[in-house]
Amino acid sequence: MVSKSGDQFFVGVDVGTTSVKVCAFDGTGKMVTESIEAYPLDHPEPGAATQSPRKILASCGRALQRTVAETPGKIAAIGLSCPMHSVLLYNENEGFDDTIYTWADNRGQAVMDQLSPELRERLHYLTGTPVHPMSPLVKIRWLMEFRPEKMAWATHIYGLKELLTSAWATETLLDEQLASATGLYDTERGQWCPEAQLAAVPVPKTAFEQNGWKFQLATVKPATHRLHWRPEIAEAFGVTDVPLFLGGSDGCLANLGSGITEPGQVAVTIGTSAAVRATHRTARVDPARKLFNYRIDARTFAIGGASNNGGKVIEYWQQLLRADFPDVASFIDAAFTVKKADCPVLEPYLYGERAPLWDATASGALRGLRGHHRPAHVARAVLEGVTDNVAAILHDLEAAVGEAKVIEASGGFTRSPEWVALLGERSGREVVIADTPQASAFGAALVAKRGLLLSNLENL
Repeated sequence: MVSKSGDQFFVGVDVGTTSVKVCAFDGTGKMVTESIEAYPLDHPEPGAATQSPRKILASCGRALQRTVAETPGKIAAIGLSCPMHSVLLYNENEGFDDTIYTWADNRGQAVMDQLSPELRERLHYLTGTPVHPMSPLVKIRWLMEFRPEKMAWATHIYGLKELLTSAWATETLLDEQLASATGLYDTERGQWCPEAQLAAVPVPKTAFEQNGWKFQLATVKPATHRLHWRPEIAEAFGVTDVPLFLGGSDGCLANLGSGITEPGQVAVTIGTSAAVRATHRTARVDPARKLFNYRIDARTFAIGGASNNGGKVIEYWQQLLRADFPDVASFIDAAFTVKKADCPVLEPYLYGERAPLWDATASGALRGLRGHHRPAHVARAVLEGVTDNVAAILHDLEAAVGEAKVIEASGGFTRSPEWVALLGERSGREVVIADTPQASAFGAALVAKRGLLLSNLENL
């Protein structure tokens, strides 16, 4: 593509669960450059889902360098997107620990019984984050009990966004969107929540009151906050004169990137995991609904539910049946060659579950399997199981905020028209594909664009 004179492009760096996507968009929102770098999600023991901060930083750097080099025009600004619920310990004298505890790490289930149902409901009300092993609040309790030597070493509790800002910029900062997904942040007041901090440490209340909260948390800023590059990083990436903005969380930015800003609009993303989200303007939600409610900014919130069991379930079954299906695409295609009425039924909870069950101990099951069923019947059951689970989250969301008029679909599943149609059939709603398949990256780019405008206005 040859750019026109004066063309400007905005870049979104979307750090995902298994890969980083760095995308450049023109002024109309069209994606013109995309660089993807994969990295592993490690499972060193049952329930674990961890990553190497070193590998993620290297992947993000390579992908950004490539996008900068391949974009056919001037890059005006860059915004950052990161996944929610990560925990990364830091020592002020030695730096970052070598392990990122991701949203998918379920080992915190071992300490869940220490939190009463009444306390869980109270914390959910205050923070908008369901109390579940995904939550950094629960991860901290688990680390205190099962990795006490690491907690004794740590002076700060950070996440992936702080890793990026520390490595690339001159300040270690966290955006309010990711802060509100920690389970430690008061969604309505927009500040760290002492009551949640107390719940995160399994020590007597009197000891907490005497000694205070030991760990430092990051300073929180709005998504449009402008960062300042470390000079050596900016030079290496070729972005010395390009403004960098803090950005937000992948879920909130996917709402923005999908144009989900008004009641009746719902975003559905199915990638490695899956999520159903809407945008509204209420800071507190009924915890009985078991929906998250994350702060986008002071006036806007993202409500919805996320599932552990999206494309990851498809990959699991494709690997089991790889003699019949050499790749995921062939597995998905085969699912639509058989009649849906003549298939077994899958409960897709292979990796525990967040919404709609909020049960990290949930497991999968394949029921109704009979002798005449072939691998394609199993493939159909798998896709229907994942899709029905997403539809169940949608119906919980509709009960909280009203009926969805249209579903904006994004993520890898949109590459299959048949799967998109299946979601429409099972949900009973119209499904349209978002203008860009990389909604979180586009949302980060839009935040960068908005941040640049605000920064320019401040300088007038």
